[in-house]
Amino acid sequence: MAMDGVRWTLTAEFAPHGLYTMAQVVDADGHRWGGGMGGPPLWPGSRVNSSVHSADRGPHLMVLRVAADVRAIVAILSDGTRQDLRLWGDVNRLGVHVAVLIYPRELDLHRLVLLDHRGQELPDTV
Repeated sequence: MAMDGVRWTLTAEFAPHGLYTMAQVVDADGHRWGGGMGGPPLWPGSRVNSSVHSADRGPHLMVLRVAADVRAIVAILSDGTRQDLRLWGDVNRLGVHVAVLIYPRELDLHRLVLLDHRGQELPDTV
């Protein structure tokens, strides 16, 4: 779901304590904010790591890191809206794919569906 006038940039880089993934958001009125996470690319036994952020106003932001076997992510919001998330990053370099979800403040994330290369649903743990 594209949010009119909202732009974002994603950065991913390694530092001494792990992988840092950050999204910077610019709202339609120019307000800048963002969020992300640091640490190991994935926690042991996990197929997905996520962090959720919001500013005092505007949409919610979720930054996700997913295992290499995840080929697609579908986000389902509380109003039934489905959004296919684009996977970013070189999984050979980062060890994970990275995705960003920006969704309206008045909605909740109902479910994340992780899919493999055959379109079959994957559990969030390995």
